[in-house]
Amino acid sequence: MNEDLILDIMSCCPATEISKFRLLNKACNKRSYEFHFINHHLHKTNSVLGYFIQDHKKHRRPGFVVFGGAEEEAPEKPRISLEFLPSGGVKIEACDAHHGILLCVDDKFKGGRRIPDYIVCKPTTKQYRIIPNPKTRYFTIAIGLMVIQSNPFRYKIVRVSEPLPWERRKTSEGFYNLNCEVFDSDTYAWKRLNDLELPSGEFLGRSEKPESSYGFLHWLTGKNNVIQFCMQTETWSFFPLPEDVMSDGSSLDLVSYEGKLAVLCSNSNSRGGYDLWVLDNSSGKSWANVKDVQVTDIEDKYAKPLWFLSNDVILVAGFARLGLYNTNSNKFQYLQKTTQECLPYYLPRDVCFPFYSNFESICLNEDQITLEDQRQNQR
Repeated sequence: MNEDLILDIMSCCPATEISKFRLLNKACNKRSYEFHFINHHLHKTNSVLGYFIQDHKKHRRPGFVVFGGAEEEAPEKPRISLEFLPSGGVKIEACDAHHGILLCVDDKFKGGRRIPDYIVCKPTTKQYRIIPNPKTRYFTIAIGLMVIQSNPFRYKIVRVSEPLPWERRKTSEGFYNLNCEVFDSDTYAWKRLNDLELPSGEFLGRSEKPESSYGFLHWLTGKNNVIQFCMQTETWSFFPLPEDVMSDGSSLDLVSYEGKLAVLCSNSNSRGGYDLWVLDNSSGKSWANVKDVQVTDIEDKYAKPLWFLSNDVILVAGFARLGLYNTNSNKFQYLQKTTQECLPYYLPRDVCFPFYSNFESICLNEDQITLEDQRQNQR
């Protein structure tokens, strides 16, 4: 079958089905990650691609900016926001960027105690569900969400937190423990897992957001190792970054590239240059330097890649600016100019949440809450 015809058929399929077509051949797989195809798919399937920006000021909902898709062709559709949630002070804690599902936390204080609400939602359909609070109530260190399957809809949340003082321990080998628990939408409950044990001197950054691939969530540790959590087996494992990256001393970030885990490493030999190393599988044993990413010809010397929208277009953050950078043409286009009123001048990765979603309702659970249900009840 003609390759262009295959891609045209793929562009009409839901995002969850495209992964099956990508197995046909390498050429289709690679072209399906190009921005031209992704934008074509957005318009044909009534989907939207963009990002939420977490406001650095309290009591403000995160704002949403669109790259392309349904809202460009159908302005009559309601704008995407989190205004449908029951509180105005929610904070995004985690997201599944490929399914458009967010985990938000609404901090509430009752009797001087912090009793937050954990809310899972799909902004495009204005559906949300307040889930039970985690069993461990101490500080969250890392948290991640992943949709396990689309039909029937199922997701899991993994949370790592500080143990209480009397729960802390250190092994003779120098390892220390952190609490770990998982929420499964099937059981609608949190389950305490075996503690996560980290070597002495190793740590997870509190603002570090995980990257998902192969059914795993991945975090970069303080000593530049990768720690991954398997959603199927609910177990942890570690593996190192490529040796060339470890010895370079450059800034490092985990990213997703063509559906695979990758590490973006600043290149000290060229201004605005980055090396991209991609992991071929989840074992952590096969890294490949597949592409030199050059972010050049930008006036903003603070410009830094945040997220690969496709294999040829990158979301770049600069000094109070966000834009799209095409690696083929070396062209940069600002999306909007921000001010200090809504964002800090330096935009860190942890306040940007990529978002790719359709407008189809999901079944969060049997008594799911929607905005329409609330309005009918009020009548």
